[in-house]
Amino acid sequence: MTTHWKYKRLFEILPATISWSILIFPLILAFTSPKGLSIVLLTYLSFWLLRAILMSYHLIDGYKHYKKDININWLRKLEELPEESDWKKLYHVVIVPEYKEPIEILRSSVESVIGSNYPEDRIIYVLATEERDKDNARRDSAILMGEYRRRLKDYLVFEHPKDIPGEIIGKGPNITNAGKEIEKYMKQKKINPADVIVTTMDADNRVDKNYLACLSYKFITDPDPIHKSFQPLPMYFNNIWDVPMAMRLIAMGSSSWQLIVSTKPTRLRNFSAHAQSLEALIRVGYWSTQSIVEDGHQFWRSFFKLNGRHACIALYTPIYQDAVLAGGWIKTIKEQYLQKRRWSWGVSDIPYVMEHTFKDKKIYWLDRYANALLLWEAHISWATASLLLATSAWLPLVFSPNFKRTIMAYNFPIIYSRLLTIAWLGMIITLVISTLLVPPRGEKKPGKRIALDWILTPIMLPITNIFLSGIPALVSQTMLACGRYLEYRTTIKSVKRSNITTTE
Repeated sequence: MTTHWKYKRLFEILPATISWSILIFPLILAFTSPKGLSIVLLTYLSFWLLRAILMSYHLIDGYKHYKKDININWLRKLEELPEESDWKKLYHVVIVPEYKEPIEILRSSVESVIGSNYPEDRIIYVLATEERDKDNARRDSAILMGEYRRRLKDYLVFEHPKDIPGEIIGKGPNITNAGKEIEKYMKQKKINPADVIVTTMDADNRVDKNYLACLSYKFITDPDPIHKSFQPLPMYFNNIWDVPMAMRLIAMGSSSWQLIVSTKPTRLRNFSAHAQSLEALIRVGYWSTQSIVEDGHQFWRSFFKLNGRHACIALYTPIYQDAVLAGGWIKTIKEQYLQKRRWSWGVSDIPYVMEHTFKDKKIYWLDRYANALLLWEAHISWATASLLLATSAWLPLVFSPNFKRTIMAYNFPIIYSRLLTIAWLGMIITLVISTLLVPPRGEKKPGKRIALDWILTPIMLPITNIFLSGIPALVSQTMLACGRYLEYRTTIKSVKRSNITTTE
């Protein structure tokens, strides 16, 4: 993100500096004060024990909201609203950016939208293509337009020009171009931008049949919808039974985490598919054309450009997505690592957030600094927690021979393991809810596969948390500190049963 703020480099360097300092600090204490290290580690583990209990509570709460909302007939609720609500004035625009996607993937995307429990004449589907792939894109978009245009209010295709100065290669510039074209379209049709809700989602995403109706209800009943963005639940279940167990754990963990944060308004941010009014998008200048994590960055752009009058509202109706799967174990693990590294590149938001936190005096100071602190904490914990929890217990015993002969050395592993055992109860709750959430394979859920997952999870979870979550986050921070800026790349995802490969 281009900025001339003189402290930008400082805040690019600080996250990695803090994370590495936190990781190195126990090693230093192991030599200089093993007793002190033991106290620090037990305190840290106690903190995470409390956090695990709270997260388990929020996960259960989120699941209850999901079970309730998924069974509501949202269209009927709309029809029961007073006439003055005039919900039928709303239009839904669904923007789907694509680059070299198979036509089968695009067809599944639009079919899921058409299959929504919502009037089709209020839905506009937008395929946002790239000039860099113009031959394939123009051919496929023409086919799809012929198939679907008459089944919706409209089916539009906008091609994003290549090599625009000041733009990165990525999703943000593409959907921004589409958003600007939609603004022109609405002016021609004399449709009020405040009555247009824009959802942006990847080509592999499939909306739940109640998503659009639920979004309409939440939007029309909100007293100030222009200053809100709406976040559905991303659930990585399209190919959940096709992926290796490690990827399945990560997919279920990501879905569970979104359930957790959906119940915590102060932590909920735009992630992956999300929705916002066209009026708000016009005011904030659409999405970032300079960030590869345009979804999370959109929250901050909206928060600061709307002078703090912005919040993210949880929707408990899902948008289903693909888990990472690329031909073979090694390629799949590599793709998962690279996807997590891209997600954790949200740490690059910190310089932008700190600049506006210091400068934007129109926003109440506590709101500015509290939101900034949450961003810092999220990224520092992401990069350090799994590594510390998995490796620090043995440091005092390995690096301090004299400490082994003390009473504390005898009691430390016992206390540490008991605290860790209690914390693992959170894992059991996650497994139970994940088992309830995942769709069946065919007519029923594969009992043997689920049982094996339960048995192997205590072994696999620490490994995946370290190598496919913590380390990618630490690498992102280190790259940012070194001035090596991550470029956008698509993630390979396959659906074995249909032999389709898609990119994200």
